[in-house]
Amino acid sequence: MYSHPNLMKLQADVSRCSPAVFITGIYLTLSTIWIFWSDALVEKLAHNNSTLLVNLQNQKGIAFVLLSSILLFVISHSLYNRLRNSNKSKTTLEQKFEALNVAARGGMIDYDTETKTATINEKMSFFMPSGTHKIENFFQTFMERIHIADHARVRSEYEMANETGQNVWTTEYRLLGTDGIYYSVLSSLFLIRDPETNKTHRLIGEIQDITQLRNLQAEYYNQQLKHKQRLASTIIKAQENERNRWAQELHDNISQILTVINLYLGNTNVKIDRNITMINEAKKMVNEVQQEIRFLSAAMKPPVFSLMTLEQSLDKLIADITRVKKIGFSLTASELDETKLNDEQKLMIYRVVQEQLNNILKYAEANHIDISLHSENELVHIQLTDDGKGFDSIKIKTGLGFRNIQSRLLVYNGDMKLESSPGKGCRLSVTFHI
Repeated sequence: MYSHPNLMKLQADVSRCSPAVFITGIYLTLSTIWIFWSDALVEKLAHNNSTLLVNLQNQKGIAFVLLSSILLFVISHSLYNRLRNSNKSKTTLEQKFEALNVAARGGMIDYDTETKTATINEKMSFFMPSGTHKIENFFQTFMERIHIADHARVRSEYEMANETGQNVWTTEYRLLGTDGIYYSVLSSLFLIRDPETNKTHRLIGEIQDITQLRNLQAEYYNQQLKHKQRLASTIIKAQENERNRWAQELHDNISQILTVINLYLGNTNVKIDRNITMINEAKKMVNEVQQEIRFLSAAMKPPVFSLMTLEQSLDKLIADITRVKKIGFSLTASELDETKLNDEQKLMIYRVVQEQLNNILKYAEANHIDISLHSENELVHIQLTDDGKGFDSIKIKTGLGFRNIQSRLLVYNGDMKLESSPGKGCRLSVTFHI
């Protein structure tokens, strides 16, 4: 059916009028029409008959009362039916909302932004304590109960949802309960907007307590982390045992064999000059191999911290390096409280320093290395700085040496930071909790 735009607008305007204004308008319109139309009709019917004119004028008032009464009855009855149906719909909606409140897993909110009043269910009362389910000045009170660390973010997200025209706003934050504890909650709110202004005039939705879920996730993460730490610790111990075994093999077997070979070469009586030169070179090479094996054996064998401190072990490591490599060292460990460290932690520090020194000696072409160890409260800081040729830290951070350091730090929730660029040396910073 075709509807004229002006007629549709008129119907919309009429539907927004109050019943009193509507009935008054109808009555005034009817009265005005009756006054002008009835006088003309009476004169036409009387035909200059004064007696008939008087009778018709008397009957005209009665007819107006009857017609207006019928019309007002029809209109009032229609308005009454509309009001009754509206009340039924309202009651049905209230019953549905009440059933939804009871069935919902979380707290329900129905917030009117114009009156700043909200209706909440029983579960929501745990987060918004009130004597009734109606809360005045809801939004301000609600924001005050959000954890201070989440407050600015939640307000910003709400304003953003309003400005961008979103219909659904979902976010997670911590909300204060009546027991004084903050709970992790997930809120999903539907923004009902005015069709003409597009402004939010109502918020309806649910706030669900997900604290138990987040605790289970955190517990699962901690279990996984502990499993990785135990696995890493087992692997490291196995590696240390294997290193110790190989160091013992090198020292007890191969080194002894080389010593015997060197003795045989020393007792060989050769008179030809060329052979003498070759034997001397062989003896020199055997001595170099023995020295290299001793160095490898010392490097592989873990320090015995019951016989020496960590600082003394690092001094010995530096001395072993400087015997075969011309490079300057600076070791600062006076601010490290070794009494707070167990042997495994000391060994971890020793291996981290040793691993990075190997990296520097192999690739950096450095002239000087600074080693700094210190502890502060329950945190240990390790820093190694060299003046070598440097590298692109983004590309090299996944090298084998750095992976070995990271695997050791995993056991103690440690952290590694690498700073380097071509031509500017390298700085390795490591921290872990005691």
